[in-house]
Amino acid sequence: MIMLKKIVFIAFLFTFLAGCQLDKVDLENEPTKSRQPTTNEVRDIHGMIENSERLDLFVDNVQSEKKDKVRLIRYTTEGDPIFHDLDYNGSKLTFTLDTTKDKFGQGNVISNDCQSIQRLESDTETKYLLEGCTDPQISELLTISYDTDKQDLFAFELKYGEGKKNIINTKDQELIKDLQNGETVVVSDFQFSKAEMNKIYKLMVFSNYLEEKKLSKECNKKPFAGYELTVWINYTERHFEWSECDDSTDGKEMRELVSNLLTILENNPTYQSLPDS
Repeated sequence: MIMLKKIVFIAFLFTFLAGCQLDKVDLENEPTKSRQPTTNEVRDIHGMIENSERLDLFVDNVQSEKKDKVRLIRYTTEGDPIFHDLDYNGSKLTFTLDTTKDKFGQGNVISNDCQSIQRLESDTETKYLLEGCTDPQISELLTISYDTDKQDLFAFELKYGEGKKNIINTKDQELIKDLQNGETVVVSDFQFSKAEMNKIYKLMVFSNYLEEKKLSKECNKKPFAGYELTVWINYTERHFEWSECDDSTDGKEMRELVSNLLTILENNPTYQSLPDS
């Protein structure tokens, strides 16, 4: 019996220590991913891009021969950061790849001189390409894909306006427009075109729709516009609710997303055929 108790105690101690080690690894990785990127950081977390406009500014500055620095942080599937540092001194662009934090990588720092960087945009992706690098194999810095054909499922439902009476549901192919006179118009077979869905998917990707958002449904206006967005992407579902009074960073970002999405809707032929509000 005494021997059995010793074995149980040792097993418990080993499990406890192993758990502590796992917690330590998580704590080492978490601060980098949980905090907001700095003004000179762009982050790629498994295809979700944060602060991409900073990379656009860097491209513009290089093409205008203005000095600038920016860091792109890309995360492995294990959560390890890989740093891509870009430093332009007004005439020369230096690209430094740092894999020292990648537990499964080569664990080194390599620098290359490049001539320039450019941004190429299509209907399905945005590419950032390095040009004229000393290592000819270095070219593609970052590709942001928003091709709905590459997804098993991409659909969304957006409820918006006073009382959230306006509804776009691409999953059920339903469109409801509030005429603001007590009546609504319902389209039961509504569909966006493939090009429109790619544009909407792009808007959501650049709004980091998969990350957690701190949003508020409260509002001191009566009446006020409310928003409710549900997104289905493959086997994942994301849901957001907020009001027009939410002036937080996330609230403004989501309002901008909806504004751009509604611009696409308003140019849709089916929507244009509906009665005016």
